Amino acid sequence: MYTINISLPKQLYQKVDTIIKEEGFASRSEFFRTLIRVYSVLKGKNLELMEFSPRPLSEIEMEMEKTGKYNSDFIKSVVSGLKKSSLYADKPVKK
Repeated sequence: MYTINISLPKQLYQKVDTIIKEEGFASRSEFFRTLIRVYSVLKGKNLELMEFSPRPLSEIEMEMEKTGKYNSDFIKSVVSGLKKSSLYADKPVKK
């Protein structure tokens, strides 16, 4: 999965968080994925998003190292963050 960072004015940022709470989205990411799906339907385009399937963190770490694009501190930070996510926390990933 790829990451996109966006900047929002404070009022819009707060509105997004309000919608997420009111509509029961699991996260901001899920909200924006839904927003993209709705946009694609309105534009008459068929946009299929692949379902996320977790992979072993050691594999993710190794692949990031292979690219040569990231320093070890950054890679450790990403892996640490993933360990805390609901998809990885206290759940070993089986391959």
